[in-house]
Amino acid sequence: MTDTALPSAALAGLDFVAIDFETANPKRASVCQIGIAMVRSGVVTKQATSYVLPPPGHEHFADRNIAIHGITRRTLNNAAPDKITDWPNTLERIIKFSKGLPLVGHNVSVERSIIVQASEAHGIEYPEFEYLCSQKLAKHHLPDAPSYRLNNLVEALELATFTHHDAGEDAVACANLVIHLATTSGIADLTELWPAPKPARPFYRRSAA
Repeated sequence: MTDTALPSAALAGLDFVAIDFETANPKRASVCQIGIAMVRSGVVTKQATSYVLPPPGHEHFADRNIAIHGITRRTLNNAAPDKITDWPNTLERIIKFSKGLPLVGHNVSVERSIIVQASEAHGIEYPEFEYLCSQKLAKHHLPDAPSYRLNNLVEALELATFTHHDAGEDAVACANLVIHLATTSGIADLTELWPAPKPARPFYRRSAA
């Protein structure tokens, strides 16, 4: 990490979309809320939050998940019409909102699997977005951090406070974390900011005895 922080004007090129989901139960297909935040030149320019009707067969709300995010079937039933939609429309909104930019999530493999499994539950095609992980980014730039949970990083770095496990607020917090790491490291280029992926380990098939 360099000692020179970039001024906000020097963050041209730091363009991405932060995304977060909440699910009704442990099944990744059971998406019930999405949060998304657009970052252009290192600034959050717009954000959106919506409830999502879980796909057929995945509508059950588990007590453990409710305890985490507080969303219930009643929450969805009482949501204003412009604050709730189904997964096919949600996916279309993600595509239009992101405009080809990378999707960044905190432990983004979860976000990716939700997109895949919710789409498969509806029998619809989905694009292969470019995914980047803010948790891996934090581990690379903050190797001595005691915790890499999003809420703990936000607190330790004294970033804007937020309500954890609200998908909209999580997405903005994720965006703010990436912006902070880009600013303090002096790196605004996404390909340079993220650590290079490790080469795949060679596969050796064990010969039959």
